[in-house]
This record gives sequence, structure tokens and C-alpha cells, in this order.
Amino acid sequence: MMFFYFWNYFIIKAICCNNYASSYASYKSTRMTIKKLQFLAFIILCCTANVSAQTYAGIVTDAMSGEVLPFVSIAIPGKAVGTIAQLDGSFSLTIPEAFNNDTLRFSIIGYTAKKIVVSSFIKQTNIKLMPDETELEAIVIRPRNMKNTKLGNDFNSQAIIAGFTSDDLGSELGTVMKVKSNKTYYLKSCGFNFAQINYDSIIFRINIYNLENGLPGKLLQQLPIYVTAYRDQRKVIIDLKPYGITVDDDFVLSLEWLQDLPDKTKAVMFCAGFFGNKIVYRQVAQSAWEDFPVGVGMWCEAEYEK
Repeated sequence: MMFFYFWNYFIIKAICCNNYASSYASYKSTRMTIKKLQFLAFIILCCTANVSAQTYAGIVTDAMSGEVLPFVSIAIPGKAVGTIAQLDGSFSLTIPEAFNNDTLRFSIIGYTAKKIVVSSFIKQTNIKLMPDETELEAIVIRPRNMKNTKLGNDFNSQAIIAGFTSDDLGSELGTVMKVKSNKTYYLKSCGFNFAQINYDSIIFRINIYNLENGLPGKLLQQLPIYVTAYRDQRKVIIDLKPYGITVDDDFVLSLEWLQDLPDKTKAVMFCAGFFGNKIVYRQVAQSAWEDFPVGVGMWCEAEYEK
């Protein structure tokens, strides 16, 4: 679902480059078929959800202070079932009965993850997370003789756009960043080139992962990184130096959708292109990753020793 808009645009561009009159009828027929299949799948999913799913609600708090914890990731890992706690710590999650024996995982950087079997979850409305007492790594000391570089895709054109079209909280969209072998890179900043933002403001979480078998693996940062983007803002740049992030291999920079806002479809779109480093994405928090061979405007500025 995430990239239908991008793909439909690609089809339209291809038609325009050929004989428009003879191709349009075929395109229209194909598009109608896709819409019918999407509608049928939607009806089936809705019927299934109504018959055999239950909605759970609660709040996540700090076990020591009692303060609410916003933006906690809540999901059955590897499954398309998940959500994000909101600014007041509250959450709501619909879970099919088929997953009653699975385990929900509550996690956020700085706290010990908590696991609860779905069948016993209904009895717990206040989920308490313990602060993680793991010590942060020492401050990174950078060599003096450094060379600057820009990684990723610095697309600025709005001729091709792509972005979030999933309504699920915790969905992520990212770009693979390729680096030279046998070099340590010190991340200085990252940026995102937007084609449109239809909200007055929206908060994202920035996640940086190592790359495992071509897809995101473990988080590389030790502290959460948040960014607020504003209506019609075209470029957002975040200073990464305070986080002391270093990489030795290819990695992933992603944005995670956190807020339950109305009309999400096409509300946030990125400048994109058919060439460049590939996209990685997932539908909901902690679900399986997928990739797609196009690029969006996400980039990092870094430096490495000459």
C-alpha cells in the first residue's frame, strides 16, 4: 500500500513518453482492475477484523516516577500488528484473536523493553517501564585530518514524489546509506527533502540502523532523536553531532510516523527519484522490513579520516 502512489505516477510518466492515445485505454483498464482488487481486499480485511479482533487500550508510564511515556513502540514483533503511544502516553491497539498466544513488546530507547502475552494483556491498563541503567558509551573523539562527504539521496525536484500512505502508527520509511569499506564515518547531520506537508506541525522519530542482509537491523543511536516538521517546509536538517554516532558499514536512516493525525494519506510526501539509494519501509511498529528500488530525499553529512 505504501508505494501505490509512487508506482501509479511511474505508470503515468511511461504513458506520456509513448503514444498517449493508444496507451490510455489500456492504462485505465489496468488501473480499474487494481482498484477493484484493492477494494475487495479492503472488504475482506474489514470483515475479518470485525469478526475476530479485539481492541485494547491503556497508558504507558515510567515505573519509577509515574510520568507518562510518549511514543513508546507497542507491537507483536515481525507481525503487522502494532501502534505508538501518544503524547499523553495513551494507546489503542486492535489485535486479531489469532494472535492471542503471541507476545506484545513495549519498547523505547532508555527503558528496558517489556513483553506481555496478548491473552493476559486485557488485565493490564497501565504498562510500567523501568529505566534502562545501561551506561552510555564514552564521548567519541574524532581524528583531526578529516574529509567531508554527503551520503544518500539529496533529491530536490517535486516532479516525482513518494511517501507515507499507510494509516498505521509506527510505519517507517528510510534510505540505505552506502559508505566506503575500511573507514569509520562520524555522522554530522541528516536531512529530509519534503515535497509537501499538510499539517501545521508533525513530530517524527529519526532512527539509524545497521544493515543486515540488505535490511535494517539494530539501532545505532543510544538516545532517541525527534524532529518536528512544519506545513510547507521543504528541507529539515538535524544536527547529529551531540549523539556521537559512528558507522563502519552501510546503514539506514529512517523516519518513523508517531502521531495519530487525520487524513494521513499523501499528507507528507518526499522528493523522490528513480535512481539513487533504495528505499526500505515497514507498515507498523516492529513489523517486517521490505525494500523498493527507488530513492527518496533523505541524506546524511558525515566525515571520515583521510
